[in-house]
Amino acid sequence: METRIRAINSELTQLYKWEDELYHRYGVFCGLSDPAVWILYGLYEDTEQILTQNDLVSTWFYPKQTINYTVNALVKRGWIKLEQLPVARNSKAILLTDEGRRICEEKILPLMQAEENSLSRMTEEEREMLLCLAKKQMTYFEEEIQKITGGKSKKAL
Repeated sequence: METRIRAINSELTQLYKWEDELYHRYGVFCGLSDPAVWILYGLYEDTEQILTQNDLVSTWFYPKQTINYTVNALVKRGWIKLEQLPVARNSKAILLTDEGRRICEEKILPLMQAEENSLSRMTEEEREMLLCLAKKQMTYFEEEIQKITGGKSKKAL
């Protein structure tokens, strides 16, 4: 049984890396860095939610420096703007500009459609099972990492 678990784990890890590579290749095709893809994705996906740099750090698992650098680059391109939040002195909302929204429709929307199209090729039951099992395995994996680290692990990206 342990041999089979090891083989399944290896295959799952390779699948996760394959998925990362697909997103990376798409970003390169669009002329965007990986963090830029995910920042624009997050801003375009949910226009109702106000996002800050801290939100992007916790959502996309990039270091603060990477998010800060990428946000500044996107501001310089005129694709996003920063607005001071009234409740927090040092937090700024990150918002798409009109040009940023146009870029997202050109570059991010096709990515989202590809994701959705790939899921639509599965049955409803398969989609629900995939989501349920992925969450379950990730929760168990996080618990196992917590056991090893004693809860002291930090994001090292």
